[in-house]
Amino acid sequence: MRIKHKLYLCSFLVLAVLATGCPNVNKPYPERTFFLFEISNPSSTMTTVQGSTLDVNRFSISPTSQGREFIYRTTDLEYKTDFYNQFFRPPGNIMTEAVRQWLNQSGLFEDVLTPVSQAIANYTIEGNIVELYGDYRNEASAKAVLTIQFFFLDTSEDVPDPTILLSKTYTSEQPVGTASPQNLMNGWNKALEIILNQLIIDLKNSLTSNASPTGATSSNN
Repeated sequence: MRIKHKLYLCSFLVLAVLATGCPNVNKPYPERTFFLFEISNPSSTMTTVQGSTLDVNRFSISPTSQGREFIYRTTDLEYKTDFYNQFFRPPGNIMTEAVRQWLNQSGLFEDVLTPVSQAIANYTIEGNIVELYGDYRNEASAKAVLTIQFFFLDTSEDVPDPTILLSKTYTSEQPVGTASPQNLMNGWNKALEIILNQLIIDLKNSLTSNASPTGATSSNN
């Protein structure tokens, strides 16, 4: 009887250890959150350049920013990715679409072609996303950093080869307050709006120069 009692006691202790030591398989894990670029419409409508059609090529992006995960710069030499906060699609793709829609709403071009259009545009914009990260080196003054290099080309049929009318790099750094993913996304949206409002003025000037009687073109670096 004594041996049997000891066996019962040992079995109880083993069950107790298993019950308290095993991880809770139902414990919730953090869910991933996905973001898109959402920018305000142009603050003012530009005078349309008659006969101008624009194609917006899909943006390229720096190899360090190609992934969907948010990127945080934590020291001068260290960057970290955030698996749980990501862009809904590759950032180059969704920024291309956001810029295309914004330029269409600006009214500067008579037509901004969609990706499925078979028409041939007489102007083309190319973009390269150089920097896209949250600067968290000082979390008390965290910033959303965005740098884009734009090329604006004359691709009309009467030009033998595409001609660069504008080549310019734009940078915007926006404070985000508390270093949170939503605040960072809001900062990137604001940075993109500022860049596009600068770009549209330069595009208007380039179109005006290109349409001058002398046929002169402008290029800014």
